[in-house]
Amino acid sequence: MNVMVGNGNGSETLLLTVREAAKLLRISPNTCYELIRQGRIPHIRLGRRILIPRHGLEQWIAQEAGLPEPPPPVVSFGAQRH
Repeated sequence: MNVMVGNGNGSETLLLTVREAAKLLRISPNTCYELIRQGRIPHIRLGRRILIPRHGLEQWIAQEAGLPEPPPPVVSFGAQRH
């Protein structure tokens, strides 16, 4: 089962890897890891993996830029296969 955010076409995943988040932010993965270590970027740990909630990242960007908080995303669950 894939958990998607957005219009359901699969273009936006709910959780990003550090590399994906760094690419979106146009920073190096090392800088992204450093921001995570400093507690500046919201993240979760699943075992040894670090994942970044897309909505949390969008909120962080808005806060850092002094923008109003973006509206909460619409979460849709992809078609389940039986």
